[in-house]
Amino acid sequence: MKWIIGLLTVLALAVVVRLVSRLPGEDAIRLAGYAGTAAFAALVGFLLRWRARQPGQQRNRRAG
Repeated sequence: MKWIIGLLTVLALAVVVRLVSRLPGEDAIRLAGYAGTAAFAALVGFLLRWRARQPGQQRNRRAG
């Protein structure tokens, strides 16, 4: 299942790169900046959720 998600991600990235390459220079830079900001926000959100889940799992191991 994880490899399917990875494959779809790579495919989506290839489509985005292809579309951005057809834009004029300034628009491409602006769109890449928006995409980079969104990707960074998604990464931070993922890391925060992952870190919040970790201590709960450790407590369950000790109690069990």
